Amino acid sequence: MLSIIKLLSAISFIGSVVWFIAQRDYEPAIAIVTSLSAFIAAWFGDKKLKQKATQNQNIGKNGIGIQAGGDVSLGNICTNRKAKDAE
Repeated sequence: MLSIIKLLSAISFIGSVVWFIAQRDYEPAIAIVTSLSAFIAAWFGDKKLKQKATQNQNIGKNGIGIQAGGDVSLGNICTNRKAKDAE
């Protein structure tokens, strides 16, 4: 999905540069600045997503680890029974 955004922003930047060469005015210049900023933001946004994708979890002895993609609300957790499916 992000590669499509990068491609479209690059095409719009090239198109706005061609438009500015054909017609020197403020509107094509604003289009150049806008498309260039979108292209740069797409590259930096991609790097942040790659860095954010790693997870690390440390669990102490006799602890319970719960891994989720967002906020987790825990109710009553019984630890005195041994679960057979978690072995």
